[in-house]
Amino acid sequence: MYKIFNTNAITKKQRFNRALLCGSIAAVALGLVYGIFSSLIHIEFSIVYLAIGYAIAKVVLEYGKGVQVRFSVLAAVLCVISIFIGDMISMFGFRFLLIPQLYGTILSVYLRSLLAMDISSLLGLLFRAGGVYMAYIYARVV
Repeated sequence: MYKIFNTNAITKKQRFNRALLCGSIAAVALGLVYGIFSSLIHIEFSIVYLAIGYAIAKVVLEYGKGVQVRFSVLAAVLCVISIFIGDMISMFGFRFLLIPQLYGTILSVYLRSLLAMDISSLLGLLFRAGGVYMAYIYARVV
């Protein structure tokens, strides 16, 4: 007997919610892993940002299977969050979570390090942008 309706299919909203949940977990986990690894060896591997963006995009694609632009935007935002978490842990350790009064100072130090006018900072910024771009491009079915 043929099935006329696929009753097991989930809606667009449910797919987006699954992509949001699984992508958020992946973004936090990737940020934590990169931040801890980078703080332990005190070396920044900028190429990892591309891998983070690609991994988040694949998680959003796998669990969301969406064709809308919102899946790409979700992956890009999650990649920015993951990069931010990784950079904060790499630069300050977990101390930045303990003192909320210093959030403004910590954020200004972080932004100054990103926007410094030397070649390593510019390349790091380009790799971060490349990771966000990869997350945006590969996160949906085209």
